[in-house]
Amino acid sequence: MNEIGLIGLGNIGGGMCQRLLARGIGVVAFDVSSAAAKAAAEHGAKIESSPAAVAKRAKVIVTSLPNPAIVRDVYLGTGELVAKSRPGTTLIETSTIDPHTIRHIAEAAAGAGIEILDVALSGEPPQAILGELVFQVGGPDQLIDQHLDLLQVLAKKINRTGGIGTAKTVKLVNNLMSLGNVAVAAEAFVLGVKCGMEPKRLYEILSVSGGRSAHFITGFQKVIEGEYQASFKTSLALKDIRLILDLANEEHYAARLAPVIAELYRDAVDHGLGEDNFTSVVKGYEASAGVCVSPAR
Repeated sequence: MNEIGLIGLGNIGGGMCQRLLARGIGVVAFDVSSAAAKAAAEHGAKIESSPAAVAKRAKVIVTSLPNPAIVRDVYLGTGELVAKSRPGTTLIETSTIDPHTIRHIAEAAAGAGIEILDVALSGEPPQAILGELVFQVGGPDQLIDQHLDLLQVLAKKINRTGGIGTAKTVKLVNNLMSLGNVAVAAEAFVLGVKCGMEPKRLYEILSVSGGRSAHFITGFQKVIEGEYQASFKTSLALKDIRLILDLANEEHYAARLAPVIAELYRDAVDHGLGEDNFTSVVKGYEASAGVCVSPAR
């Protein structure tokens, strides 16, 4: 595998960088954060001054960026990633963005002889470092097969979703389910404690009952310990639910629960919990119910 380009060296991008380097794959990278770039350089990455400079050196480039506006700017705006990439280059976009943005980028790239893979990922920084992410991948099967070795270095499981835009769609609808699961669990759990249930006992029962979810099992054990260190920030949850609402509006789909879920995460952020784990929505229910679900607090 030749040198891989990597644009975006945050929590996930930085983890993927470490993974590639640990597997002996060269990385040429860029990030607007000098601290993130320095950390990647210390692991052995070659740092360039811009996305365009990365494009001049690598013919396979992975992007991991914060939001749709930045993705558009990197690909089609001041970053000039599409404009400066050579024909035959493959750009692998892994950010959590809307499907319309990735389709627009793919159309622009196709006119320049550049191919796009639409990737949505699940996992946290430790999984990125270990190559244990889960990838949803949209794009032509032939193109996916061409880059399967690289994808398998970064992810333990790869699901093919269909055409460009389908991976971003799967990501957003999955996040709607995840954010909704946590919001409903928060409401239910605090109600149970309000009615006199001992929190640890309630967790033990619910974690093997029909209403459980993966996020309840992993997240609420920490909630009853008073632990809200972020594996997924509440501010990012709010960003994602806003993307989901935008997608529903664009599709003229009357989402009924998503606006309520969005309000819960917006309230949590407004109360200074944006840097906490997204299970912090529990705290709003605690405040209104006058109970605390964590014996440790």
